[in-house]
Amino acid sequence: MKIYKFGGSSVKNSKRVKKLYNLLKEVGHKKTLIVISAIGNTTNKLEKVVNKYFLKKNTEIKISEIEGNHLKMINDLFPYNHKINIYIKKIFNGIKYFLKKNKYRKYNFIYDQVVGSGELISTKLISEYLNFIGMKNIWLDCRNYIKTDNSYCEAHVNWTKTNKKIKQLKKNYLYITQGFIGADYNYFTTTLGREGSDYTASIFSYCLKAESQTTWKDVSGILNADPRFFLKNNLLNSLSYDEALELSYYGASVIHTKTLHPLKKKQIPLYVRSFIYPKKKGTLVSKKINKEIIKPCFIVKTNQKLISFYMKNFSFFIETNIRDIFTIISKYKIKVFLIQSSSISLSICVEDKFNNLNILINKLKSDFIIKLLNNVYLYTILHYNVNNFHLNFNFFLKKIKIILRQINSDTAQWIIK
Repeated sequence: MKIYKFGGSSVKNSKRVKKLYNLLKEVGHKKTLIVISAIGNTTNKLEKVVNKYFLKKNTEIKISEIEGNHLKMINDLFPYNHKINIYIKKIFNGIKYFLKKNKYRKYNFIYDQVVGSGELISTKLISEYLNFIGMKNIWLDCRNYIKTDNSYCEAHVNWTKTNKKIKQLKKNYLYITQGFIGADYNYFTTTLGREGSDYTASIFSYCLKAESQTTWKDVSGILNADPRFFLKNNLLNSLSYDEALELSYYGASVIHTKTLHPLKKKQIPLYVRSFIYPKKKGTLVSKKINKEIIKPCFIVKTNQKLISFYMKNFSFFIETNIRDIFTIISKYKIKVFLIQSSSISLSICVEDKFNNLNILINKLKSDFIIKLLNNVYLYTILHYNVNNFHLNFNFFLKKIKIILRQINSDTAQWIIK
């Protein structure tokens, strides 16, 4: 069985949905399970609904705007008064009802119940459209299959229960299901973290022992430099799992870090291919190690934070000081991408995904002098070699302020502002 994953940009409008149908006809769709994200920027828009709710602002206007965007797509794809209208309206009415009646004030819980709706809507719409034009498929509610704990916003998969559920699927059908979401033991919706749809596809691949997994993107495959920041980039034709994991860890946005671990365990090949040009081969990630990766790879992570710790009594940093800091960092799920220490200070570059950084600072400010620099970039070069370092990247660094640098035998990193 094959697993396909399509992101939100691949289904952002009715034209793209029709393109998806043509792509499936071209590359084949038998014995395939397709994981689809929310349409376009729906996730971001639903996040704004949650934020408005907590600011005690009117949410119905924003919800109606999102609903209107989906109904417009329905009008473009279906005949008048198709049954899909009833389903979509039911979902949006459910969001409004939940926000009116909810008494539970935990942000992460409310986030998952609201934002997770985006994938339910997109997959039902696409499943119905494919059925309508003759591509018969079965729509699955992913929450019946991916079972998690109740760590809302970044739930952990219960692999035993999930594997048991997914293995019950027959492999000779075309299935459509959601990325990003699962359900806890009380059947409340949970989410697997932003970009979690790729991870969802890997969970199904692992449990179904898929022959391959393909992620369909707007780009031609995995590039050695982010085209948002660098004019020059090259396609990486193939990577090993470990090389891809390293790229993902440092912030390459094409592959979600969690995606690769289940695939590596079962040696399932991952293809990253172009949704726009499906005949192109793209990038293959597999067990085979390809020496092509000796090319330098350039990665930029935005919206990072640099925290520097100093001892209040101007004494030296010792092991227990570092332990105390990282115990709090771990407790509040703050992701660290760079560490630099000296005898008198410790600096770390972090991503504050759950907005816990202020809590961390308050916990530690009695013991340390803390300096925080917001909105910095983390610029990483894997397979860095000063002898063949491309001139235009040197030029890039000269145009901005370098706050911190760290270079070892194979990796170079800069904190820049």
